[in-house]
This record gives sequence, C-alpha cells and structure tokens, in this order.
Amino acid sequence: MEVIQMRTCQHKLVTTSHLLIALLACLLCLAACGGTGNGTTTTATTTGTTPTPILTPAVDAYGTPITYPKSAPQKIVSLVPSMSEILGGLNLQDRVVGVDYYTNYPAEMAKKQKISDTGGKYNVEQIVALHPDLVLSAGGITKQYDSQLTQLGLHVVDLPSPDIAGTLQQIQLVGQLTFTQDAASALTKQMQQQIDTVKAKVVGTSAPKVLLEVDDSTPGKPYVFGGGSFGDELLQYANATNIFHTNTSGGGYPQVTDEAIISANPQFVILTEDPKYGGDATQVYKRPNWGSIDAVKNRKIYHINTDIMQRAGPRIVQGLQCVAQVVHPDKFSDPIPAYCQVAA
Repeated sequence: MEVIQMRTCQHKLVTTSHLLIALLACLLCLAACGGTGNGTTTTATTTGTTPTPILTPAVDAYGTPITYPKSAPQKIVSLVPSMSEILGGLNLQDRVVGVDYYTNYPAEMAKKQKISDTGGKYNVEQIVALHPDLVLSAGGITKQYDSQLTQLGLHVVDLPSPDIAGTLQQIQLVGQLTFTQDAASALTKQMQQQIDTVKAKVVGTSAPKVLLEVDDSTPGKPYVFGGGSFGDELLQYANATNIFHTNTSGGGYPQVTDEAIISANPQFVILTEDPKYGGDATQVYKRPNWGSIDAVKNRKIYHINTDIMQRAGPRIVQGLQCVAQVVHPDKFSDPIPAYCQVAA
C-alpha cells in the first residue's frame, strides 16, 4: 500500500488518486477528530501469564506470521487509534509510551506522547527514542513506517483490517502479544454478549435497505461500507440489508456512484464520516437527484458518531447498538444512547 498523505484532522488525502487508501485510514484513524469520543468501554484486569498459541496461525496485514514476544512488553507504541482503544480496553495505559496524533480515547491514552502529526507523518526518530519493545498498527496504512521501524530493530505488528468477528480475534491477539490474555478474554466475552443482546432484539424483524456511507469528499462518488467490511457485518447483525453487500471492491470499501445509490433506493441512509466531508444529514436532502430515494422522502437520513462507527475496536459494539436502534426503534425501550450522537 502507498503511504497515506493527509492534510486535515479528518486524514483527507491531498490527491484524488489516494482516496482509496484514505478509506482504510478513515476506518482506523479518521474518527479521532469527527466525534467527541464520549463512548464508554469496559476495561479488564491485565495478567502476566505466558501466551498460549492460538488455534489458527495468525498473520499480519502483509501475510507474515506474527512473532510473539518472549516476555511481556513494557513499552508499547500505538500507530493508530483502533490499537490505542484496544490497549485501553485491556487496561494497558501504563505500558503505552506513545500514540498517534489522532488517538483521543480513552482519555488517559489521549494524553500520551504523540508520535505523528496532523498530516499523518510519523516521527521515526522519536519512536525509536522511546525504546518500545512492541509497536502496533492495523490495516497496513503505516506500511512505510512499519518497514523503517522493523529495519531499525523494533518489533512491529501491523494487524489486518478486520470485520466484527475479526475485531474480537484481534483483541485476543493483542492480549497474547501483551501477555494480557485474561483481560482480552473478558473484554471479548463482554463484547460478544452485547452483540448477542442486540441481535436477539431485532430477530424476526424485516431487514430494511441501508446505505452506510464512509466518505463523500467527492460529491456524486461516495465511498461506502461494502461486502467484507466490518460495517457490512454490523448491518447484518442489526438485521439490515446493506445495499452494497455484493460489492467487495476496494477491500470492502468501494467507491460507488449516486446513480447506483438512487437505483438501490435505500430506506435508510446512515453517514459515518465527519460533517465537513459529507456527514451532515441536513445536506443529504440537497444532493442532486436524491429526492426519489425512500430514505430522503421519509426523512430517514442519520449521522452516527464517527469514532465508534469507523474504528474496529472495542467500541464497535456501541456502533452496532446505535445502528440497530436507528433502523429498528420499536424494538428498544430505552432511548438511543448519548454516545451515538445521532443527528437526523
């Protein structure tokens, strides 16, 4: 993958040719500035047990088998917000010595030394000076820096971009890498229980057609959650039909056309990007030729907290809760949680 060139708090690209890579960046990094980060995550107690082998050999984002440390890492650097949130969920704040610029949650993690800037450039010398014994990333979006840091003798693990089930597995992997398997098991068990609770509430309902948008920086050609993405699986868990479920291009994050959206005629449109880049629900009603779409006619356009919708970490279960309550409000007695930050 190419190195992502970013220019703003939302990690937008300088050139159009880099937009596909920006999509992957959005899912892991972009959300940091878009929301307020007021969702909550339960943390678990860390342990010092020896890692036990996973049943399936784990590989990183580049298909290389993951090497596990022989002892618990004491100085960890996180290159992306999703990894920071996983480390926070495992109560590893005290062992983290550096995080990327866009890490904003949990609060204690957000106060850590920043090792990248607003443009997505990482300070390799600063990272090396921290003497980390583990560097974590995800999705291959830091490929250039992964290579440099590895050549400098650091232990870098860049995990693949996951779906929801893969997110739970990644948390288990991070638990093994950090010798906190008990904490990882407790966290993923809690997440699975939350997933199961939501799925049980919407079972037997009709599955409305939904557009789950990732980025509309190029009007008329938005990026969306397609087949194979965690957003696609999230919609399935919420008993909703992703209108681009069969489109797996772009690694599960295809760029589509307004014409394709209009033809699919979604009943709900859910925006996950920052309002400055298409995530303003009020502006969707003004998009050219969208007036015939059921979601527009019936005023079913929503924006949900970017942080929890575009980070494959512990808070993804909160994103599921938000989506399920938006599309099946009659199945939930409680109001939509404040962390959803739903704007209609």
